[in-house]
Amino acid sequence: MKNQWRIILGLILTLVIVIFAILNNKQVAINFGFTAIQAPLIIVIIGAAFIGAVVIALVATSSYVKQNKELKALRNQQITDDAVIEKRVAERKAELEREYANKAIEMQQTFDQANSVNQASLEETQTK
Repeated sequence: MKNQWRIILGLILTLVIVIFAILNNKQVAINFGFTAIQAPLIIVIIGAAFIGAVVIALVATSSYVKQNKELKALRNQQITDDAVIEKRVAERKAELEREYANKAIEMQQTFDQANSVNQASLEETQTK
């Protein structure tokens, strides 16, 4: 929708410039400083509008290229950062899994010791 309005506005502006140029078709002197020429005002108006459009296109293109370059650099940085984060997460996960395994072994040993003490106490009470 936004692009449609831009196109419509561009067409209206072009139509206004063309009508304005057609209404002003007399010969005028154009002084470039080092030379002067006579040309119809219609050519001067359309030429100035064309030069303005070219300048705007160049400025917009350079801005677009700069933004694309920035976007590409940011995406590369994000990929690098994501890889670093994934590596850290994997390292931390492995560390936590080792800690969990060690705690499980420790708990099993504690359970086995308590169980053997209980077994010994039970056997002792049964023999008496």
